[in-house]
Amino acid sequence: MAKQLQTHGYFSCTINDTYTYTSWAWQFIDALKEEIIYPRWTPLNFWGYGSPTFILYPPLSFYLVAFFNVFTSSVITAMNITKFLSLFISASGMFFLVREFYSERIALLSASFYIFFPFTILNMYLFGGFASTISFMWFSPILLFLYRYLEKRQYKYIFYAGACYGGLILTHLINAYMFTFVILIFVIYMSIVKRRKKDLIVIPFMTVIGLLVSAAYILPLVYERQFLNIEAFIGEGGGFHFGDFFILPNLTTKQLPDHFWPVYYNIFVFYVFFFIVLLLLFSYQSIKLRHDITMENAKVVNHFFIGITVVSIFLLFGISTSLWETIPFFKYIQFPARWLNIAAYAVIFLSAVNFLSLDIIYKTKKRHTITVLLFLVFFLLDFRYINSAPIFTEQELIPVKSINSTIEHLPAWVDVNKIDQNDNSQEKVVIKEGEGKTKIIAWKSAERLIEITSQNPLTLKIHTFNFPGWKGYIDGVQTEIKTNDGDGTIVINIPGGRHILKLIFEDTPIRYYSKHISVFLVITIFAIFIKDPSFVIYRRKKSQLL
Repeated sequence: MAKQLQTHGYFSCTINDTYTYTSWAWQFIDALKEEIIYPRWTPLNFWGYGSPTFILYPPLSFYLVAFFNVFTSSVITAMNITKFLSLFISASGMFFLVREFYSERIALLSASFYIFFPFTILNMYLFGGFASTISFMWFSPILLFLYRYLEKRQYKYIFYAGACYGGLILTHLINAYMFTFVILIFVIYMSIVKRRKKDLIVIPFMTVIGLLVSAAYILPLVYERQFLNIEAFIGEGGGFHFGDFFILPNLTTKQLPDHFWPVYYNIFVFYVFFFIVLLLLFSYQSIKLRHDITMENAKVVNHFFIGITVVSIFLLFGISTSLWETIPFFKYIQFPARWLNIAAYAVIFLSAVNFLSLDIIYKTKKRHTITVLLFLVFFLLDFRYINSAPIFTEQELIPVKSINSTIEHLPAWVDVNKIDQNDNSQEKVVIKEGEGKTKIIAWKSAERLIEITSQNPLTLKIHTFNFPGWKGYIDGVQTEIKTNDGDGTIVINIPGGRHILKLIFEDTPIRYYSKHISVFLVITIFAIFIKDPSFVIYRRKKSQLL
């Protein structure tokens, strides 16, 4: 990751996503600087009319960017550091998960395998969306804590798993939805193998805890999605249909030649078959260890990950269409290739059995030679990807550009074709009816302050989409605001005289109370962690060393 940390630019092959994520990060940080604890409104989107982006999109990755921005004063550098941190935590999580079943040496090799694995670097430099890449760091801790509960029957692990699941939801909703299937299958499979049906209770408990931890985001989304143009995510107006992005049949001709999918289709095909080869190799090595009674738990989990890899690869092909059309919300995944991330994660865990087999077969230094050669091949591929990755310089990305393509973030009543797409600051306040003068005193992320002078009543149209949460105050007294037909902007009647109009984007009741629920759950889980005997013992040992 050194190149990302040393370069004042953002690596990606998807132009729209690059501008989108850097713009959102910049606007999110600006809102935090205005002391908005949980920013939900992005004021620059859609030609300056704004949008409730962070009602639809989870915020955690942008909080991390804001934290690192304090030390770097660069949004792009902060984003790159966040990606670096996520890779480190993801590999560390893999280390602890593998160590639960294998030796520490095998766990370290598997964690290194995670970092060197070419598909990982491909995500970091080319393919992966920003928040999607960050979200991978939650996969291993969730499974680790679930497994520890199933083995030790200590309820604290359900809380820890739930907290991590909530973190996954707060980072990337689509990946959280996909990984939920992995969680469900894992618990059900383990309960069947261990013949303990009571273990299934972990599913609702962990799910509820995760949803409550992420309540500040997920509850407003569930309730207020009715006010958003959510169907545009998968339909006309910018959405993508999953059927156009299967590995087979090859429908790349349905996209423009320079579109992401036709350009990189062959690379995706390569990795599908590469994963299949690795799966066959690791499965064969796992079968060879079937008589080793000391590896019983490892064999059980290996079979689980083999199944996850098979299912994930199956979902990449058109033969799985019936599942995509039948399973609720599956169509919102949009791109079947997203399942490659799950397949890659499973294959990386299965690499542990490969390193164990090398130790058993080659007890000499030859096993080290084979391992070094494997990592060297991976490194050469990584080097190629890093050097070929397009870079967007900070000068290209900052100042940020208005994001106008994410139509699903628009209020449902807005007709894009009727919007005045002229981002002229003099037109942010328009006198729709009557005569008078207006002066913008302040125009912040979620606040507008306007001075109005007129002899008679007038009607103003504000260059901001109306959405639940916007409140209007004339001279400190709340007044009714209306929605302009067509373009969906704020319309407000002003009495004659000199007045100060204040518009502010406030929390609705569902947003207000959901934040308190999240805070309460986080404090509760933190208290459980602080009182955890293992943590107390660690603190005592540390104090003795000091």
